[in-house]
Amino acid sequence: MPMTIHGPYARGADGLTTIYNTNQNAMAKSIEKVSTGQKINHAGDDPAAKAISDKMLAQIRSLDQGEQNTQNANAFLKIADASISSMVDIITSMREKAIQASSDYLSAEDRNAIQLEIDQLAAQVDSAALVKYNGRTLLNGDFGTIQEAVRYDADTNKFTNADGTAIVDENGDEVNRDLQFTDMTWKNDGNSVYFQTGPDKDDGILTHLMDMTKEALFKDVNLDVSTIEKSQDTIKGLDSALTRALFQQTVIGSVQQRLDYTATNLQETTANTQDALSTIKDADMAREMTNYVKHNMLLQATQAMMANANTTLSSFIDLIKQG
Repeated sequence: MPMTIHGPYARGADGLTTIYNTNQNAMAKSIEKVSTGQKINHAGDDPAAKAISDKMLAQIRSLDQGEQNTQNANAFLKIADASISSMVDIITSMREKAIQASSDYLSAEDRNAIQLEIDQLAAQVDSAALVKYNGRTLLNGDFGTIQEAVRYDADTNKFTNADGTAIVDENGDEVNRDLQFTDMTWKNDGNSVYFQTGPDKDDGILTHLMDMTKEALFKDVNLDVSTIEKSQDTIKGLDSALTRALFQQTVIGSVQQRLDYTATNLQETTANTQDALSTIKDADMAREMTNYVKHNMLLQATQAMMANANTTLSSFIDLIKQG
């Protein structure tokens, strides 16, 4: 009766090569996933998931940069805000001096001394307006201009409409009032400061920093305290300058609030996107370690079978030769 040898014994160690390579490749993939902590290391692992995860990673990096931009924008505005706060203090001091000069007990020398102090304080406004961030001058009008619906007439000591006509109430009666926030809007002259705070096109915050130089801030103020009457007019004009400074301070404060909310939103969005990316890309360490152990054991078993197959086949051949 003929002797027939079946299965891997018929092919010897070569018959187990495919099984060996399969287990070796599977173990290598498990080692790679455990080492990197990611179940998708190459496009071939999962092409669709790789494309999705890379897009999400790009989104996360964009969100991170947007958050960095909001921090830089806050630093930018903090410098401007500090300078304007200084201006508010200066104007307040000037107003105090103008009130001091509005009393009749002062001598001419006293008024000259007060005038000198007011002039020096006004000059300090220009120094504050020329504050810079990264080489950019902030408060010289490069980032915006305001349009005022009213103007102060020093000759009549009244505010009028921008065209010089009298301000009237709903009944048509002439009224005399101070400059108000509602009288000011930004001129659409193309000057502005833009902060890109989000990951997408036009996802940012636009604001303005008005011209806060001495010439612009005191444009309707005659800083003269040589007489009581002129001191009174100076007080009125300084109220107008103070309103402009406070208006700009309010604008900066509101933008800083938006930046704070934007930063918080970006942080939360980044965290949520990272969680979503983790579910797609991160490896299940327990599973991959189990796979590694499994394929390592199979690899060792295959090696043993290959050695055994060669030994058994050699024994059969020797037996045939003896027969």
